[in-house]
Amino acid sequence: MTTDTLAGGAGDNSQNLAMLGYALLFASIFFAGFPALIAVVIAYSQRGSSGALIGSHFAFQIRIFWVAFALSLAAAACGLAGVIGGLGEVVSMAEITGLDHLETIRVQFQDFTIGTKVIALIALALLLTFLSSLWLLCAPAVGFIRLASERGMGDSARP
Repeated sequence: MTTDTLAGGAGDNSQNLAMLGYALLFASIFFAGFPALIAVVIAYSQRGSSGALIGSHFAFQIRIFWVAFALSLAAAACGLAGVIGGLGEVVSMAEITGLDHLETIRVQFQDFTIGTKVIALIALALLLTFLSSLWLLCAPAVGFIRLASERGMGDSARP
């Protein structure tokens, strides 16, 4: 039975980079995702040059990044579609009194209703944003704990 040991120069360096990657992924919630870009670059550059144990953590960090990216992209698309749909409803209610006087556009909000499609898109965007944030809170924490206890992630680290 062979296992990667974390004692030693190269193992310590890889372990420190993996811990830094988890910290950057966690911090990306608070800094609009920019630290996650640094973390995924580190993970892609180090996953082939480290042992199976640390390599499984780099692979997990890459997975964390892409899942969070997909959830955030879907949330942004739903939010944008909801905002455009809501603005479309406002524009359709606007009454222009003359083409020469664009400053006389009137919108009466007493008759204004927001469609269920717009509400559903905004609610879905909020749900996807929540799920992305939850993923970026929990997944790096689990990976960090497993790395600190010298356990790998997934099937690639099992002997």
